[in-house]
Amino acid sequence: MKCASLFCVWIIIGFVRTDSNFTFTYDMAKQCKEHVSQHGYSYDTFYRVDYEDRKDLRSDPSIVFEMHLAILAASNGHILLSSVSRPDASDPVYEIVVGGGANKFTELRGNLKRNARASAKTVGILSPVNFRAFYIKITEDGLIEFGREGDILPIISYQDMDPISVRYFSFASWNGVEAKFLYDCPIPLANGSDVTPNSQTVEKTLSSSEVLKRTLLFNRDPNLPPESKFTVNMGVIVTSITYDAFESKLSTGVSIVRKWTDNSMAWNPSKFNGTTYLTFRQGQIWTPTLSVFNSDTVSMLDSKNPELITVVNSGEATLHMQTTIQSWCFDYVNTITKWPRDEYVCTIIIEPWELQDQILLKQLDPSSDAMKGFTVIDEVIQNAWDVTTSQRVVNSTFWNDLYALNDNSTVMYDRFVMTVGLKRRATAYNIVFYTPLLVLVTFVLLSFWSDRLNMKRVWFYGCCTVVICMGLCNIDFLVPSHSIPSVMILYVTVLGGVLLALLIHVVMMTSLAAKLCKTTFIQNQLTSQWFRTLFCLPPLKVCQIYETVDECYGRQEDEEPSVLTRSGAVEEMQSDNTEYSESMELAEAIDKLMFVVYSVTFAVMLALHF
Repeated sequence: MKCASLFCVWIIIGFVRTDSNFTFTYDMAKQCKEHVSQHGYSYDTFYRVDYEDRKDLRSDPSIVFEMHLAILAASNGHILLSSVSRPDASDPVYEIVVGGGANKFTELRGNLKRNARASAKTVGILSPVNFRAFYIKITEDGLIEFGREGDILPIISYQDMDPISVRYFSFASWNGVEAKFLYDCPIPLANGSDVTPNSQTVEKTLSSSEVLKRTLLFNRDPNLPPESKFTVNMGVIVTSITYDAFESKLSTGVSIVRKWTDNSMAWNPSKFNGTTYLTFRQGQIWTPTLSVFNSDTVSMLDSKNPELITVVNSGEATLHMQTTIQSWCFDYVNTITKWPRDEYVCTIIIEPWELQDQILLKQLDPSSDAMKGFTVIDEVIQNAWDVTTSQRVVNSTFWNDLYALNDNSTVMYDRFVMTVGLKRRATAYNIVFYTPLLVLVTFVLLSFWSDRLNMKRVWFYGCCTVVICMGLCNIDFLVPSHSIPSVMILYVTVLGGVLLALLIHVVMMTSLAAKLCKTTFIQNQLTSQWFRTLFCLPPLKVCQIYETVDECYGRQEDEEPSVLTRSGAVEEMQSDNTEYSESMELAEAIDKLMFVVYSVTFAVMLALHF
């Protein structure tokens, strides 16, 4: 490589600007030619230098190449000078990067995108608002200068010991940056006259497919449909799904395949070297854009992957698109849900975005060849939902009957309706929510068989109340606010049952309950045979003289009746047997009754929930 053996004689970095009277006027700009770079760092269009035309267009006889230009860009104005058209990475070139690194430096390179020869710090050298004028001069002995118009010193100066002959030049920018170049601008001569060079665009050698593509796109408006009435075949595959129960919003990742036929895009392959298909970027030809009727926003569906449109020689076009649909999904019927074992049925209505005369939709079979070709690249993401889908096409007549209030006289296109069934995979939720619930219910039921009328049970019920309340406070951040999950009803029911058991137990421990048990009505119930049999109480022992029930329980079998007085006082006995009283027997009966009621209630509610 010639440039690889070169060495830099001197590099002058120009920071000094003199006050000059040079002004890049509007009249000068009108004499220039314009090049717009919109495709990033790619030199697409090349221009041929006419040396015969430039012999007299130079400010100094020692200059062999001179260019005056202006740049309008936020940064990264790239200028390429080469001896061949469309050079590769190994060809020696002069590439000047103006305002590189976010408009911070200017650099001269010896090859495409590499081999920097000279550089200078030039913060703010370009402007996205005003054109900035520059010049490039190359002398016979290989001195290359790049600078601002009107400045005495150049920004970059480099001595090339083996200079190349500049025959072509081109322009480029950076990805995401649009740059405008004014080239072939007037060269300020010593005599004051302004002469404009005339560079010619190098026509790119086109292949058969490129000639065909240019022929098909000639004088074609990509915004107009091929016909007023046409058919679009469409197939949809659900790749991912997420449901937000708080906002009732469904986020569905879908893969959409559209196929339609444009007879004006058909061609004879034999006339174009056997070309049977072409690919177009979206926006080059008309495509059926889509929107969602029940979307949370009013906009067309944006593709996450701007894929190419494939058109075969019969005029049939195919477009594959991956996108995410945000739609509403309300359950107006059921206020009480089975969350976290909830199920939803949501509907997604896809319709054409543009108001055409008549668009007929046809559903593509997911097992067809047109859909199978894309199922390999469409990754299906598994998440917390079991998904079932069904699809159908609703014609415009039936749709207008459903929405008779709308002005649909000019909107005669079909709708693609997709019904999505969701069932949550609630294994983790079941462990988190139902395990504490079953444990609490079990311990509450067992508490009815523990010691009665003591503070231990009161403390147990109090702890259960605190635990359930803490759980309900945490669940409140997870459950939907517009519905009532049945698991909340279960927890609230258990909480109410615990509070009721706590209240009854505390009341039975008071002196008021003891006095109540001494009443005739309670005594009659406690001594009745049906009551004792129903609640499995021990049978009463026969006493000759008694006033209360506890007098019989206070006797030993071998004691004489005379030992027992009417006041119910008994002799002091040394025994380990539990003392029985009316309050204890009534508490035992209530515990057994509550055990049965609670067991049946909890069992029925769990059965209804599941």
